[in-house]
Amino acid sequence: MQMLRPRSIVVGLVASLIVAAWSSAEAQMRPASAELVRSTGRVDLMPKGQTAWTPASVGARLVEGDQIRALAGGTAELNLPDGSTIVVAENTRFAVTKLDYDTATRDRDASFHVVAGKVRAQVSQAAVSLIRARQSNFNISTPNGVAAVRGTIVVTVFNPATQETLTYVFPSPGQSPGSAHVTYVAKNGQTVTITGNNFVRQVGNNPPGAPQPVGTLPATVQAAVLSAQNSSTQNANELITVSIVLPTAQETGSIVTTGIGTNPPTTTIIPVSTPPIGNTGGCNGCGQDVKNNPTPPPGPVVQCPPDTAPPCEPPGRGTGNGPSSKPARPPVCASQPCD
Repeated sequence: MQMLRPRSIVVGLVASLIVAAWSSAEAQMRPASAELVRSTGRVDLMPKGQTAWTPASVGARLVEGDQIRALAGGTAELNLPDGSTIVVAENTRFAVTKLDYDTATRDRDASFHVVAGKVRAQVSQAAVSLIRARQSNFNISTPNGVAAVRGTIVVTVFNPATQETLTYVFPSPGQSPGSAHVTYVAKNGQTVTITGNNFVRQVGNNPPGAPQPVGTLPATVQAAVLSAQNSSTQNANELITVSIVLPTAQETGSIVTTGIGTNPPTTTIIPVSTPPIGNTGGCNGCGQDVKNNPTPPPGPVVQCPPDTAPPCEPPGRGTGNGPSSKPARPPVCASQPCD
């Protein structure tokens, strides 16, 4: 029987530690990129630190800090290293704020920001370690809040004219609606969990509303939600303005961590308060007209996606014919779902 000398044992242990440390370093997450795999119409890129948009071409790769926009009639599809895909709808400006990935463990750290418009993300299931920790590490933010996604389909819409964010959740193929989860966290820390086939609306600094079934929307609206159609932000200044302040990944992560940590996700939160009426050409009370007008509209308020607002009923008639008659009721939307 051969006896190992103490020196040999020490050398072997040191070598093992070096190999383990090298392997661990190799397994750490590294900066990754999103590849533009398909585009139609006018699609432009603005790399980090640049001040001009340039035409995008298939094969382009977006890294942290890069922005992409699709103008009227344009769309762009991005592939991510973890197998997730993101479709940038027309009239949309979208930014990559963080994208790290570990090919060995499938761990990811991905954050994106919708400046204006609509994106549809089909998010792959997270690594086992993230699932066990109940973390998403895939966040899509708007100026109102953050959608923390755990492996499902999410549609995020933001209209800067109305300061309205809509978050729709759909199950991935083969996934049950109940297991499709997105946690929406408002900037003020209030959270709401959205399960498959439901959506949540938030306007400005109001709390996010309670989840509503997508199935209660008109069929044409439901079809439009998952499409690349988006006319609500066609004339948004944010599509052409060069200087836009993007949130950092740390800021986005802090919103998610603080919101989930101090206010556990729940579906029984305060609904969105009645938005005030402005005059932006949308349907009164549909989330299309949000101005600093302290007078709320009378009558019920409905929740309508920004680019598919239903027609409005004509104004109601006042009572009586004399000077003391009550004023006519302003038009309100006639579709479901109504609050």
